[in-house]
Amino acid sequence: MRKILLIESNKQLLDKTIKFLTDNNYNVIVTTEGTAGIQKALEFLPDLILCDSEVPGLNGYEIFNTLLQINSTAIIPFVFLLNQATNEDVRAAMNLGADDYLEIPFNNNDLLKLIEIRLEKQEKIMSLADEKFNTLMEHSSDGVFIYQDEKLSYVNKKFCDLMSYSKRELIGMNLVNIIYKDDIHLVIDKISRLQKGIHKDFQSNFRAITGDQKISNFILSGNSINVNGKKSIVGTIKLQEENTNQGFVPKECDIKITERESEVLELICLGYSNSEIAKELNISDRTVEGHRANLLNKTGSRNTASLAIFAVKYGFFQIKDE
Repeated sequence: MRKILLIESNKQLLDKTIKFLTDNNYNVIVTTEGTAGIQKALEFLPDLILCDSEVPGLNGYEIFNTLLQINSTAIIPFVFLLNQATNEDVRAAMNLGADDYLEIPFNNNDLLKLIEIRLEKQEKIMSLADEKFNTLMEHSSDGVFIYQDEKLSYVNKKFCDLMSYSKRELIGMNLVNIIYKDDIHLVIDKISRLQKGIHKDFQSNFRAITGDQKISNFILSGNSINVNGKKSIVGTIKLQEENTNQGFVPKECDIKITERESEVLELICLGYSNSEIAKELNISDRTVEGHRANLLNKTGSRNTASLAIFAVKYGFFQIKDE
C-alpha cells in the first residue's frame, strides 16, 4: 500500500482528506505541525507528501527546503496545498522546486488524479535510475555489492564470478558466511565503524571461502550511503593481485600480529600520532604505546619507518594509487 504523508492543521480538511485517501487504498500518515512533518517524513519515507503551506511551526516552504537537503527525502514528490492561492504563492511554490500544488478547497477527484500522475512519474524515474545503475554495475570490472540490514541486497555478475556463487545464493546472505573465520572480526569491525559514522569509507584485506570451497585473498572497499531510505554499504571486492602496486605481491608473514595490532599498524602507516590513534580506536594513549612497542619488538623494527616497510612488505598496509 502506497504511503502518503499529509501535513495539514485544518481539522475539517484533514478528516475529509484522510477518509478519501484511505477509501482509495492509501496508507495515510498524518501530522498537523511542521517540525513533526519533517520527523514523520524521515521515519516513514512516504511515497508522496501533501503539505499545507500555512501549517504552524515550520511552514510548508520551510518543510520543503529542509527535506530537499536530506538525501533520503529529497526525491519524494512534494505537493503544496495552497489556501486562497495568489499568483505569487503559486510562483513561490514552483520556484522552490515543488512537484505540484492544489488550491484549497479542492475537488477530491482532482486530488486523486494528481496523486496518481505524480506517483506514476516517480515510478518511471526510479525505474530508469535503477536500469542505469544495474547496467553500469553489471559491466564493472570489480565485484560490486550493496549490504543492507546485515545482508547482501545486490551483487553484480563480477562479484558472483569472484565468489563462485550464483546471484540467487548470494542475495540475502550475511557477509560473515563468506569471510574466512580468522578475518571475520576485522572486517565486521570495520563495517561497524562505517555504519556508526566513525569512518566515511574503509578498505580491508580479507580471505573469503568461495562457493567451490577455495580460500582466496580479496580487497574489500566500501562507503556508507542511503539506499531506498535505509543506511547501506555500497562496496567493491577484487582479488589482491589485481590491485597491487606496480606488480608487488606481499610476502607471507609468519609473525603473529593481533587484529588490534594490525589496526594500530595501519594507522601508523597513515602517519597518525599515538594520541590520534587512541582517539580513532577509542583506546588510551598508554595502550597505543604498548601496541607500538609490541610491534617494534615482534618485527625487529627500529623505528616507525621500519614498521611501515614491514607493513607494506607483508600486506598489512597497501599504498593506494592517487
